[in-house]
Amino acid sequence: MGLRLGSWSDSLWWPPPLPLLLLLFCTTPSCLGRPFGFPVPSVNVAVVFSGPAYQTEIKGRLSRENFMDLPLEVNPITVLVNNTNPRALLTRICDTLSTNRVHGVVFEDNVGSEAVAQILDFISTQTAVPIVGISGGSAVVLHLPHQLQPF
Repeated sequence: MGLRLGSWSDSLWWPPPLPLLLLLFCTTPSCLGRPFGFPVPSVNVAVVFSGPAYQTEIKGRLSRENFMDLPLEVNPITVLVNNTNPRALLTRICDTLSTNRVHGVVFEDNVGSEAVAQILDFISTQTAVPIVGISGGSAVVLHLPHQLQPF
């Protein structure tokens, strides 16, 4: 009936008394983890405006408050491009994609050029980011070619 060293069952402090447990739980900081509610999904969308007319009137006009009625949080990222030459367009969109986590791109083009649609298709193919080009209220849609699958 002697006291065995290293045995918790024979110790005076096991099981710990209730005041010791209360003191331990009250003095430890509370958990600062994620709340138990469902997280609101968010989508980052880059909105690219081309042409000099938008430089003063669009900057800062798109914000999260414009999309409050949607079931998800939309974070618009405004990108202004002075001209639609391929180099400036490619550089500006690639800079935006590399600095921000973008889920999609909406491109407003006031020039009815097919080359812009091909540049957007190339960027979308290489980055796997969906890009919608809108010109004059209609979207530029490029269909995938069906090579070996006849319907």
